[in-house]
Amino acid sequence: MSQKKYTLAEFFCGCGGTSRGFTRSGRFRVALGNDVKPEALKTFQFNHRHDDLPPATICQDIRLLDVDTIHETLKGQGIAQGDLDCMIGGPPCQGFSQLRRTEQRDKGKIVKFSGYSQLAHDPRNDLVLRYLEVAEALQPKFLVIENVPQMLNHGFQGRLGKLSELVIQMLERDLGYKVEVAVVNCADYGVPQLRERAIFIASSIGSASFPKFTHADPSKSKLLAEGRKPWVTVADAIGDLREPSLHVDELGGGPQDLYGENPSEYAQSMRTSGAFPFNHVTRSYKQSVLNIIKEMRPGQTWDAESERMRAKYARAIAKMARDKNILPEEAKLALVQTGSINPAFYKDYYWSAYSRLAWDAPALTITANANFLGSGRFSHPTEMRGITMREAARLQSFDDDFRFVTSCDDEADTARMGTGMDMIGEAVPPLLSQAIAVHLAAQLDAREESVNVSTKAKAKSGGMHAAV
Repeated sequence: MSQKKYTLAEFFCGCGGTSRGFTRSGRFRVALGNDVKPEALKTFQFNHRHDDLPPATICQDIRLLDVDTIHETLKGQGIAQGDLDCMIGGPPCQGFSQLRRTEQRDKGKIVKFSGYSQLAHDPRNDLVLRYLEVAEALQPKFLVIENVPQMLNHGFQGRLGKLSELVIQMLERDLGYKVEVAVVNCADYGVPQLRERAIFIASSIGSASFPKFTHADPSKSKLLAEGRKPWVTVADAIGDLREPSLHVDELGGGPQDLYGENPSEYAQSMRTSGAFPFNHVTRSYKQSVLNIIKEMRPGQTWDAESERMRAKYARAIAKMARDKNILPEEAKLALVQTGSINPAFYKDYYWSAYSRLAWDAPALTITANANFLGSGRFSHPTEMRGITMREAARLQSFDDDFRFVTSCDDEADTARMGTGMDMIGEAVPPLLSQAIAVHLAAQLDAREESVNVSTKAKAKSGGMHAAV
């Protein structure tokens, strides 16, 4: 007996990390994806091309998107007004352009919430407010908001209070939802990455709750004894991928030997393409960058490694100064000129700059800047390079069949690393969204069963009265 598939509309969908998890749960059909970035939406469309009914897409700023258009789009997907099961999105709450409201945007507004004035007068909150307005119009049974943990402490310009508190107030008081909020570590849901996210789950069909954690820090023996698995490590995630070459990745084919032997349980679950890992491409780096990462040990910070290298250099400087009877400054200059000293290690960089991933632990947060090794711990644990798009995708829990289309003009273009890394770093890890999807589907199943039982009882009662 096949299980019912529920419906999902995703706003701020990006390349589709959230919808990938909902799709892989087997319990949801993605009906709509909305975003302002064409390349990301192209990737979203490409990865849903084989759906029984591919989702509709709208490439437009949500603040300029009226609700009538959304209703008509969902109607074309067979979803009547008020019948949407789940709406999900991660509206940025800070740092975006201050697009002012227009007549077109105001046409789509349904009500003024109790906290409207506080949100409306801080233009950084436009996207959050508009997302709630759309939710009021669509009335999904579940509403999910995903964001950075800092959202929970984000205040207002010239005002007291927190954005998260007003969001909860609007959801509960104005929209009638029951709400639960938590900061979750994606590693606790099997993602090989220490990535924290603030999640709001709002329910109109009962109490809101979160899926149970499936994994735990391996040092927490009590949690492991309770049935949780150890965190998935970098080695588990990418250890089976062979070293890539500098080449153009193509959708239609490629080298077949990029998979190594003895994949971990996690790696095996990622091998969905059946051919080879798409987007497993790297780029060339300046020699000055390679000279830095060759000295970095896996899992160490820039602070620790630069301190270690400075101590090593100090010994070399003292020895040369003593042996050649010259000043330390002269010895240092001579060692720099011969390449024995890398002056980069005398600079103060971000604490995780140029760091190598550690094989035996989850990765740190994969960001949109993962293409730039000086921006964080994005260097391969042992090889002289940064991670590939596919390795970054594995660390975000994207399966290997998910392809990142990096050009709107050429569907086969999957090798523009900057564009691809932006999509990967900004995405919701599919394993996190899959856990949420399974959890919400179980609650929707329970509601369906309750409605069916009630309907049968009423029908039986009606038959008895008719007989009398």
